[in-house]
Amino acid sequence: MMETLRRILGFFEAVGQVAAVVLLVAVVIGVAWFAWLGRVSRRMSPALSPTGGPLRADGAKPNWVSSTARKNDALHFIAPRKVAQNPIPGLAASLPDQGLRVTDATERYLHATASSLRFGFVDDVEFLYDPAAGLLHARSASRVGYSDLGANRRRLETIFKENGL
Repeated sequence: MMETLRRILGFFEAVGQVAAVVLLVAVVIGVAWFAWLGRVSRRMSPALSPTGGPLRADGAKPNWVSSTARKNDALHFIAPRKVAQNPIPGLAASLPDQGLRVTDATERYLHATASSLRFGFVDDVEFLYDPAAGLLHARSASRVGYSDLGANRRRLETIFKENGL
């Protein structure tokens, strides 16, 4: 700990007091900006799909993935999962154990939210079971921001893996 403090002080001595103050102000503004965005995402209404389907697959930002996106859209497409029976009840029971909050569930549709630990950014996660095709469609999207750094894709892949899908 002391060595870290010495390195920080050495850095400030090297760059000078003015540069250090500018850097400190930039960091404080950045943290305040992210805290504000997190608060905004917690208060805004989700842009959800119709509960009867299909799941939304729109938007140019790289902060969402959906199994109903075009297959050649590598940024947004995630493959739907083949299922023999309705997985929605099992997902509704297991998602809270995985840190998600189920907000709406019907026989074929489920909506849950996930919040980031640091700033509380809210992401919406949706599942839709198509019994005729035997497919589970999924969508995960950030409410705010431009990029999610792949968090929505990783979240769905983890949910699929932990639920045997």
